[in-house]
Amino acid sequence: MSQQKVLSVPEVKPIRFKRNYIDIAVCELRFPTLLELESKPPLNLHKHLRKKYPGYEKLELLNNGNNEGVPGRFRYLFKSRNGDWTITIHAGALSLETRNYTEFSDFCSRLSELLDLSKSLIDSDFFTRIGLRYINKIPIKDGVLSGWINDELISQIISGPYGEISKHVTEIRGKTKSGEYMFRQAMSIKDGQIDAYILDYDYSKEDVEFENALQLISDFNKENFSFFHWCLGEKAKDYLEKKNTT
Repeated sequence: MSQQKVLSVPEVKPIRFKRNYIDIAVCELRFPTLLELESKPPLNLHKHLRKKYPGYEKLELLNNGNNEGVPGRFRYLFKSRNGDWTITIHAGALSLETRNYTEFSDFCSRLSELLDLSKSLIDSDFFTRIGLRYINKIPIKDGVLSGWINDELISQIISGPYGEISKHVTEIRGKTKSGEYMFRQAMSIKDGQIDAYILDYDYSKEDVEFENALQLISDFNKENFSFFHWCLGEKAKDYLEKKNTT
């Protein structure tokens, strides 16, 4: 049996930029269903989170068919004072999400703290699934994609026979060295002109030991940086590299 091919792009060592294109970054860690969270919020965890995440909200999940594989009727949300960071906990998972991503070390530090605080609550030696997702929004100047996005991604859009495009969305699924990935790309069109290009990277792996969680997430981040870098055109890279702090 031939070995299954994995994502293969030039490896680029992650570096920090002063600005980035990340609109949303989220990490979700699923664990064996904890029934007590169906009836009451995690009060002890809330006690430790409330200084950094004072906002609290309880949501009831509607059964609309979009939540397959995600157990739990209620969601407990803990938000930072400015609303940029959100921790979500329910009967089968916890997640950390931000709309103000600056660097991976900060994101990972918050995640590590969350895992330490929630370990006794979860009471499991493993996660049933871990996912890391970055949604990037690349602003497109003058509606011209060329130079902002790798030509290999947009060649059909630029030179294809489609005429004026009103919508473009694609999804690719495959494997990386660390797990699996789902890659989505889409155009954002405003007033008949392309104003942004969406690059959505979603990495995951099932059945992960608790003690290996942070290392896996770090590996996902490294793979993502190389993939992300490959997807960009020279104009997009210049936009970031001119503000490079390293």
